[in-house]
Amino acid sequence: MPAFPIDKRGRQGCLRSLGSQSPMFNQNEDDVGDERLFSWRRIKTLVIGTVLAIVAGLVAVNTFTYFQYGGTMFDRYFEKKKKPSPMAGKLAFDKGTKYYIGVIRGEGHTSRLGNVYFIEQAGGNMIDVAKENVEVREPDRIDK
Repeated sequence: MPAFPIDKRGRQGCLRSLGSQSPMFNQNEDDVGDERLFSWRRIKTLVIGTVLAIVAGLVAVNTFTYFQYGGTMFDRYFEKKKKPSPMAGKLAFDKGTKYYIGVIRGEGHTSRLGNVYFIEQAGGNMIDVAKENVEVREPDRIDK
């Protein structure tokens, strides 16, 4: 008696594989070439796999940027817009010397200076200057 049973075709195998073989493992010699190259099943699998890869990539990139930089690429669409400072666009002068500093671009608070104006200087450099050291004037009126 052989160690493994023999099926109808004369092939040896284990008992479990003879009873219920899945089509994937039970391929006949005449099954070759049944599925076309561009079948709907292959196209559907390709599209679903592509969509899942894109979604997984977006999740990975946004998780990285959230932990590394504190925000995601979609923050500009979902965050509330901050109203610009009413002083934005006005001219900033030093209170003590009356010298021109630059154009005010915004307001904020820093731990070092307290309440500050964000001022763009003539060369394009941005600086923070404490509010108590700045005299604000309208752009059309410049006094010397």
